[in-house]
Amino acid sequence: MKSNPSRSLIALSTSALALPGIAQADAPPTESTLSYKISNYQEDDLTRAQVPFGGLGRYDIDVHQFQYVSPLGIDFALFIDANHEDMSGASPWFSTANAAGEPVINMSGASGITDARSELSIGTRYYSQNGNFGGAVGYSEENDYRATYVNLSGSRNFNNDLTTVTLGFSHSADDIFPTDAELFNRVRNEDKRATSAAVSLSQVINRVTTFQTALSITEQSGFLSDPYKLQDARPDNKTQIAFSNSLRYFFIEADGALQANYRYYHDDFGISSHTLDLSWFQNINRSFQVAPMLRYYSQSAADFYTNIDDFTKPLTEPQSSDYRLSAFGAFSGGINLIADFGDWTATFTAERYVANEKYSVYAVNQPSPALVQFVRLSLGVDYSF
Repeated sequence: MKSNPSRSLIALSTSALALPGIAQADAPPTESTLSYKISNYQEDDLTRAQVPFGGLGRYDIDVHQFQYVSPLGIDFALFIDANHEDMSGASPWFSTANAAGEPVINMSGASGITDARSELSIGTRYYSQNGNFGGAVGYSEENDYRATYVNLSGSRNFNNDLTTVTLGFSHSADDIFPTDAELFNRVRNEDKRATSAAVSLSQVINRVTTFQTALSITEQSGFLSDPYKLQDARPDNKTQIAFSNSLRYFFIEADGALQANYRYYHDDFGISSHTLDLSWFQNINRSFQVAPMLRYYSQSAADFYTNIDDFTKPLTEPQSSDYRLSAFGAFSGGINLIADFGDWTATFTAERYVANEKYSVYAVNQPSPALVQFVRLSLGVDYSF
């Protein structure tokens, strides 16, 4: 029994410092680059107070990422991305009340979960004197989940290349076929669709300052519940809106750059969130750079969130005890170490994430006992030839 952790992992642990999904380089690559990154994501164990019976361990995920980028002639580039995840552990299955009436967790499976996910995407991009246009198609598969997607984006430069407008579009079609469906009376086969559109504006303000703002809208439809939770029923349509801003300023005397990002999100499940992160990129010399970061996140609860499942309600009535739908706040901090040796570049990243209802800027009427703490470590190598 599981609940698609790879998608939440992407949301929780990403360290990308640019605005998501739509920014592209202005010029085609002049040489080929082969990249590999290995990451480990480890959630903290729960306590016996949170889980009265059964195991306390949560997810442990190893991620392998490969990318190949190559010029195709003068004006085109080829992009090939391949990812593989190996996962083990357990997730909250349902919640009940203890003798004091406080919520406690029942975990999925005494022996835990093992699963793997593989993904491949291929894309190309055309570059002109005043912009670029391209897209990609991709496929992802697990033993209970299959996704096919396509994305397109294009950028146009104005104002002597100081201003860039970018438009992006993506669509995914997912099939869900849970394991042990007959044994646990789960759905046998369902589908989900998601369509996103995004627009961004990038502006070079002066020789040391750049600014970028972006707006994205996503429509999801189909089966949006978690089939691996005992009592989980969500509406079959969701609209998501995100507004992002990024400011980067280079301090000449310090030979370093400060980047500040802010993102506001809202969906019609009733969740609103704020994300603020700060990063400092410090050049040590021509070969080494260190980049510490600090991020704060807070969200409100979904309209139908409950921290104690009500099994008297029919599954046609929205209800979920998924901690990801609760009100909480979270801090994460980390550091990136980058070493550039000409044709070779190595990057090491370490990140610590801690969530707690006490950190929330929103009212927390029903705190979740299942909030996540995790550590993520990654090592990447790029080779250009």
